[in-house]
Parts: sequence; C-alpha cells; structure tokens
Amino acid sequence: MNVNRVGPVAGVPGALFAREMGEVVRAGLLAPWGCTAPGNRALRWLLGPKHEPAAEPCRTPVVLVHGYGGNPAHWLPLEGALRQVGFVNVHPAAYHSARNTLGGIAEALRTSCHEAMEAAGSDHLHLVGHSLGGVLVRYVVQRLGLAADVGTAVMVAAPHRGTPLARLGWDPVARALRPGSKVLQTLDRSAPAGNVQWVTYYSDSDLVVRPGSARLEQPGLHVLNVPVPGVGHLGILRAPEFLRSVPGLLLAAERATETCAGATTFITTPDPIAA
Repeated sequence: MNVNRVGPVAGVPGALFAREMGEVVRAGLLAPWGCTAPGNRALRWLLGPKHEPAAEPCRTPVVLVHGYGGNPAHWLPLEGALRQVGFVNVHPAAYHSARNTLGGIAEALRTSCHEAMEAAGSDHLHLVGHSLGGVLVRYVVQRLGLAADVGTAVMVAAPHRGTPLARLGWDPVARALRPGSKVLQTLDRSAPAGNVQWVTYYSDSDLVVRPGSARLEQPGLHVLNVPVPGVGHLGILRAPEFLRSVPGLLLAAERATETCAGATTFITTPDPIAA
C-alpha cells in the first residue's frame, strides 16, 4: 500500500493530515476567547507563563502579527518565551482579515508599531508575523516606510509565493494570498529595505504553506531561511525549537545594537534547529 496516499489529500500521509486538521480545530475552539480582551486575559491566565522573567529587562518592543483568521492567542507560547528572556514590551496585534484589505491592515499595523515604540521610549522594534502576518510584515517594511524603525523582521510559515488554499476565500485579503497575486508581485519588485535583518521559519510538514513558498529568496534582502522540521502550519508556533530560536535571535540583535552602535550588523545564524 502507498502510505503517501492514505490521507484525504493525495500525497499527504494520513497522520500528517490528521495532525494539521487537529491544529485547525484547536485554533477554532480558542478563537472565541482570543478575539476579545477578557478572553485573552483568561487564556493568558490558563496557558501563559506561571513565573516572572528571570533576565534583565529589554525595553525594545516586539510586535507579533497573527495570520488569516487567527487571533493574538496564537502567540501565547512565543509571548511567554520572549518575556522569559527579558522582553517586557511584547504586543500581539489584532485585526479582522475578512473585514479589510491587506493594505488597510498594514496601515493600522504601522500605526501600532509607532505607538509601541513611543510607549517604550525606543528608537526601533522587532516584528514577528505568522502566515498572512509575515506578508503584512513585508508590506509594512517594504511599502510603508517602516524599514528605518525595524531591527529584525521574522516571518513564520508566510506564503511569499502564495498558497493554493487562498483560492477558497473571496475577500480581498484571501485574493492577495493567491499564487501570482498583484500584492505578492509588488512586494517582490519592491526595493531592498535598509538594514533590516530578515528571517523566515518554515516546515517541511506544513500543508498550508509549502517550503518553497515560505522561504524568502529576494535579491537585495539579507534573508536567513530556517527550517523547523516535522511541524504543521499552526504547530510551528508551539515547537520547542522555534520557541528557543526566536528569543535567542532577537537577543543577539539587541546585543549587536548595543555593542556596535551605528554599525551595520547581520546575525548570520540563530540558535540551531536540529533536523
């Protein structure tokens, strides 16, 4: 029997398909909680870290941007990991993907980033986006002039080449995520964005955004593509290797800023993720 055709989708193992669907169901059950401020507080109490950060505080804001149909609750594991290493200004952004355009969401994100820097008294910030959130990170940096303020732009399972599943949606944002869309083509033609450090995380087991789409290979951009093997589109956000790598990457960027003020420094590798 051909194991690669056990699942409902040709070429996808049944166990892998079941795991991906389980992640979707789990996200759906949390969605009503994660979409409201009281619900988010309840989820943080239930699922968030149970101890105070042990590291010296770092005031540089980190803005987290969830994916299509997602909510800030998806970031609880990473939010806890960032706070544990000392990032005290972590801001999970919220938006409704079906009620806006990609450009409109990006405009609101740019405003949120400026507000986060002003509140923290910081001259820069770091951005982390999952799926659609990764495309929004590119848009706000490359198209809306945020490059001067961003130290590190992290994109997780983001469809830089689009995803066929976006054809199931008819709203403007879903259309923007289809392979070959005008938005994605425009981003590929956009000029390099200053000295921003670009990092992508992707998985060979992601059924929503395949590795060839999640890796970013655009001339002029300093991009580090990091594989996280064996996890799904949503499961990557809870993968222990991912949760160790991102805080380490951002801490390294902060140390480079402190020790090389005014210099251009690109961290060539985060904490390694074993295959």
